[in-house]
Amino acid sequence: MVNAVTRSARTTNPKKRVLIVGGGLAGLATAECLARNHSDRFDISVLEAKRATGGRAGSFQDHKTGGTVDYCQHVAMGCCTNFLGLLERQGLDDQLHRYTCLRFFHPEYPVSTFQPSRWLPAPFHLMPALSNLRYLNRSQRRQIKHALFRLFRTSSENLGDSLAEPWLETHGQDKTTIRDFWSVIVVSALGESIDRVSLAAVRKVFVDGFAAAHGASDVLVPKVPLADLIGGQLTVAIEQLGVEVKTGQVVRQISTDKYVATADGQTLAGDHVVAAVPWHAVNDLVPANAVEKSECLAAAPASPISGLHLWFDKQITELPHAVLVGTVAQWVFRQPWEGKQASAGYYYQVVISASQSARCLPRQELIDIVLRELQHAFPEARGANLVQSKIVTDPKSVFSITPEFEELRPSSRTCLPWLHLAGDWVATGWPATMESAVISGRMAAASVVQSEFGGNLEVEAGLPRNWLTRCLIKP
Repeated sequence: MVNAVTRSARTTNPKKRVLIVGGGLAGLATAECLARNHSDRFDISVLEAKRATGGRAGSFQDHKTGGTVDYCQHVAMGCCTNFLGLLERQGLDDQLHRYTCLRFFHPEYPVSTFQPSRWLPAPFHLMPALSNLRYLNRSQRRQIKHALFRLFRTSSENLGDSLAEPWLETHGQDKTTIRDFWSVIVVSALGESIDRVSLAAVRKVFVDGFAAAHGASDVLVPKVPLADLIGGQLTVAIEQLGVEVKTGQVVRQISTDKYVATADGQTLAGDHVVAAVPWHAVNDLVPANAVEKSECLAAAPASPISGLHLWFDKQITELPHAVLVGTVAQWVFRQPWEGKQASAGYYYQVVISASQSARCLPRQELIDIVLRELQHAFPEARGANLVQSKIVTDPKSVFSITPEFEELRPSSRTCLPWLHLAGDWVATGWPATMESAVISGRMAAASVVQSEFGGNLEVEAGLPRNWLTRCLIKP
């Protein structure tokens, strides 16, 4: 009966039905783009397996403290124009704190403030910020500036399948400079160790994320839990555009006749289907041979990210966030939203990206190491007692952005004109970020439109570049 009804609906409804499998940022961005531009042409449904949308950008309620905390802290940067544009269109841009300054803590040196100049033109606005990194000597700063210039003057098309670390070594970076500067930025931005990542991804981080424009390196932290921002407010706003969002809808298979089979026995018909699922799940979901090299994608390695959730009886720092250098802990975030003190105390999250080594440590040993590092960085922490702790690790948090994976990344279009792909892993030109997820959603929406009636939907351009930047930084 369900099959008959859905087949009839397909032929009588003047609108084309689009089924989006996956309610993470990529799926939501696909739905928003289609509904905003072509609500008169498409009926859009988002099918999410979990009880809430948002995907990896989610939160959980800690039963001991009663507080809602994010699985892992997500931040955006000023260069993330598509993600920020999505929030702005839904009136949610005020839900982010914007910070123009980063503070770097090294165990053996005074704290360093990284703040690009407001007055110097890009990319020279970075020079004072680099000079303020007090744990780097003059020789190391010269090395960094030299390598940055070589990155600027190397077109992204000429990077090929190069690894980042050998390239940096070839261009005069010593091991300490790679460890204390390049790796600190790369691991946080790409979620993978510097010996594995592609040079193209590293160039993307330093060009688009820092050098290309004023404000590119600003850090934006949500004021509310991700479950509220993405799974709540953003999802509600997209529903108000006319999109149907169904949670608890586990999709087992997308068939060659445009049907979506769910775990509860439903068979849903669509004119277009968007697979907005992780890279390691797409091969089991789509028809055979629909996505080129999908088996290789499924087997591609992932990189874990760990979040250490810590509650203290006292405040350990007033800083909203800090970067830790030369330590197991990489970032520390103070709870950014109001209602700051949960019943168990003052909440902080420590983030460890590419956490393969940290995961091998016994739980208490890892916590003890991180506590010593926090006490060394923040004097207030020495008088604070840890009340509650929880470690959350996603072993498949991000894809390992190796040169080999870069070659595997598909476009949103497949060999089937009705099947489209979305996810931070498609060929967006960005690493595994919220920005990449949103770009992929716009690309999938454009693919639907092009297949249906030949129109086009453009991805938002990045921050505008001045004349000097356009001259110095090759495309």
